Amino acid sequence: MESKFTKGESKEIGKPVERHLSEEETFFEVELLTTIMNVSSTAMIVLNPLGQIRYANPASESVLGIKLNDILSRTYDAPEWKNTSLDGGPWREEDQPFNVVLKTKKPVTDIRHAIEDASGNKKYLSINGSPVFDKSGEISLLVFLITDITENVVKQKKIEYDESKYRTITELSLSMVYDMDVQTGENIWGGAIQEITGYSEDEYQKFGYKEWLDCIHQDDRETTLQAFEEALSNHKKFTVEYRYKTKTGKYIYIEDNGIFLYNEKGEAYRMFGAMIDRTKQIEANIALKESESRLVMALDAAKMGIWSWDIKAKTIYWSPQTYRIYGFPGENFEVTENLFLELTHKDDLELLAKETSLLMEDLDRTAYRLRNRINHPDGKVHWVEALGKITRSEDGTPINMRGTVLDITEIKLNEEALRISDERFEAFYQFSTEAFLIFDENGLIAKDSNFAFQKLFGYDLEDTSKLKIRNLLSISSLRKIREMIAANRTGSIEIVCRKKNGDFFPALVSIKRFLYKNSNSIAYSIFDLSPLKEVEELRLINSEIRDKNDLIEKQKLELESAFENLKRTQEQLIQSEKLAALGQLIAGIAHEINNPIGAVKASNQNMLDWQKRYGLASQLFREAILSVPQTEQKIVKSILANLDQPIEFYTGREERLRKKRNKEIFLADGFDLRSAEEFAENWVELGIGEIDPSYLPLFRSHYIKVFLDYLSLEIQFRRNTRSIQLAVDRVSKIMYALKNFSHFDTTGKKNLASIPDTIETVLTIYQNQLKRGINLVKDFDPVAPIECYPDDLLHVWTNLIYNALQAMSFDGNLEIAVKDRGSEILVSLKDSGPGIPKEIQSKIFEPFFTTKAPGEGSGLGLDIVNKIVKRHAGRIELTSVPGETIFFIYLPKQS
Repeated sequence: MESKFTKGESKEIGKPVERHLSEEETFFEVELLTTIMNVSSTAMIVLNPLGQIRYANPASESVLGIKLNDILSRTYDAPEWKNTSLDGGPWREEDQPFNVVLKTKKPVTDIRHAIEDASGNKKYLSINGSPVFDKSGEISLLVFLITDITENVVKQKKIEYDESKYRTITELSLSMVYDMDVQTGENIWGGAIQEITGYSEDEYQKFGYKEWLDCIHQDDRETTLQAFEEALSNHKKFTVEYRYKTKTGKYIYIEDNGIFLYNEKGEAYRMFGAMIDRTKQIEANIALKESESRLVMALDAAKMGIWSWDIKAKTIYWSPQTYRIYGFPGENFEVTENLFLELTHKDDLELLAKETSLLMEDLDRTAYRLRNRINHPDGKVHWVEALGKITRSEDGTPINMRGTVLDITEIKLNEEALRISDERFEAFYQFSTEAFLIFDENGLIAKDSNFAFQKLFGYDLEDTSKLKIRNLLSISSLRKIREMIAANRTGSIEIVCRKKNGDFFPALVSIKRFLYKNSNSIAYSIFDLSPLKEVEELRLINSEIRDKNDLIEKQKLELESAFENLKRTQEQLIQSEKLAALGQLIAGIAHEINNPIGAVKASNQNMLDWQKRYGLASQLFREAILSVPQTEQKIVKSILANLDQPIEFYTGREERLRKKRNKEIFLADGFDLRSAEEFAENWVELGIGEIDPSYLPLFRSHYIKVFLDYLSLEIQFRRNTRSIQLAVDRVSKIMYALKNFSHFDTTGKKNLASIPDTIETVLTIYQNQLKRGINLVKDFDPVAPIECYPDDLLHVWTNLIYNALQAMSFDGNLEIAVKDRGSEILVSLKDSGPGIPKEIQSKIFEPFFTTKAPGEGSGLGLDIVNKIVKRHAGRIELTSVPGETIFFIYLPKQS
């Protein structure tokens, strides 16, 4: 039975678990709990839903007065118990705790009834009970704690007997009795009529129901009639107090006790009662009730503390047992209201204040029951259950409150341990990161699979019964598995598994035979090794990238050497202009290549750090997911399923807005400011986006930091692999553009080329200059390639783009458009520079004309551009005003 009563951890919402118990500590706690159960003086009984007793601790023998074997052989309602209600009557349905829990599926407290022990002695019992649910929400077990209250009940019955004698004598000495016909309202009166009402017996015999009701004070009539109606409906006796007008017109206080008689149809036909003058005794009666209440509660609370609060005087009384419950050795100091509030856990102060206020303000309420935490001197949080009743004055003003208090810390821990024990296997099985698949003993029929298996292999839960082990493995792996099962070996082996779509992946599998749902079964635990293999592959990729970077650096040096040779051998100014443009770009190209190389290096280092942290983080994650409720497990599962979506990267302003929105969501859900700011920042740093309100319960978990660390590592892995891929793509694109730009066609023949592609080549080369402060806008129509001189066009775009960048001092807007104009293709380049003065616009295409400082330009750039455009049988036009300069280049589609 130990697995069902393992002691659980005390939890505080919103705070992570600081450490996990070792195996030795866990064993010690289990042994300690077992020892406590064995030495406890309280009986503990566990039944199944059929009422059969499945467990009883040693204390059950002394509490129930029956041998342990006899207890385990009975059901809850076995006739040998001779069950009765406390008053000796038949065992009523509401006095049967098993049926109440089974019907309501809720815990019960202090349900009392009587049994006979093995010697025939009457035993009176107080029972607390709670249901234990299985994974489908049905009751699997019922747990009851039973206390022997025989001594208290016997004493209480004696007190009630003494009180009954007292009331009988009082009524005989001074009471007025009546016998009323319910149908006619006629009354027969007797007893001390004149002493109470002032009327003679003959006068008062004329009083029927109407006359009697008229004498009741109008403020008390409704309460009185309500008491009669409740007694009439429930077939119970009634007792009611009201003010009654005598013959002199003075009101006296009457205590009216009575009963209804019913015919065979259940209809009331007579009402018997006795009216007692309580006017002189009202104050003494209040004191008597207080004394009786303390005495009854002291007798009923053998292990309960007693307390009393004088509301007006603001004084508090505690019994010695109450001091012990709150962790103090004795009555060595005065208990005040402030001290009591300090001992109450801060998170329960609001609940305590609310219940107390409702009790004082609602005149219909006379008692309350409250479970709350207290700050115990031992440094731990203890749970107590307090029951209280209120006494009011005649005008309804609260006078005092008194009640009992019980330490229920162990009960709360047992409840939590039972819940965790019941959910432990299902939580581990369903939400483990390892895939589980269960077959029958012969390994032919699949019986069950968990979510991790279904996600890893691509099957649905409905597919489980159709699975064959040979369809899930490679041929060689299937042979290994069969040999392992035949030899009955344990341990783990590496195999190759196959998904539903036919993809193979490496895995680590463990096999174990065990009893699953009352049948012999074989369980396969499968751990996906793909991430580890991918890390190894990434290392190889990084090595290849480094080799490629070395090659790029070598090519860069060769290009620089070729550039120097070309400068020395070019005789014409046109080629000099081209080489000058190329020289302007070399530094930017080197910077553009170094950027992705740096990204690859940084990602590689991040992957090494990730590998060091992932093993521990994944282990903590697996342990944490087993300890949280199903609602939190579903949230974690949903987040993990959505991680395949692209990770968001925010600008500074976007990041601040995201954090602000997330903080508002947390604050609206009741989180304190510190926690809301911390969780909002953590979530934005993950890059998942705005917090989904359905995820908020997860942030109240003790393990929220474990989950956030694990999610951070999962996202880090995806970000680094994407960064490496983007870096490789970037280097490839730069090399392609550089190759196109550096190539000079010497054949003099036109080639088929795409105009947008030639522009993209130049933009790639100028990427370093563009990203300084240029807002680039591209508007390219889908135009077909044309016959042209691609190398010459590269020089056109290079010259015009670089002129625009210089004109804007590398800070402004650059718009490039490619439009289909029927027989022509129009390329326009618009910059937001200062513009070209109107008086020199006609000179800019002349050789050696330049507006640049000496040494910055030869004056041949636009002249060469104009000649290249004319060589294509095209034309170039210009419009320029301050803040906007546009070059229009028209190229014919046909040669």
